Amino acid sequence: MLFRGDIDAENGRHARAETEEAFDAIAAFAASDPDKALVLCYVARLVADGFAVWDIFENGEIEVRFNSGEMFIFAETTVLRLA
Repeated sequence: MLFRGDIDAENGRHARAETEEAFDAIAAFAASDPDKALVLCYVARLVADGFAVWDIFENGEIEVRFNSGEMFIFAETTVLRLA
């Protein structure tokens, strides 16, 4: 399973549960670009392992917040670091 909402036993961090709707939005976001899809796969793995959480906005952008404090916005053609 790619996403889970339980606590990871190895690192004790909470992984936020994601819905099928979120997964579909991410697949659509990267459908036309295999490199973008690969990067989002890695980010999804970090979210699933409890190292980050993400939110998907209505405009299609994805905000990723890592447990270490970094924040990124994945836009259509840009990745912007917020913090």
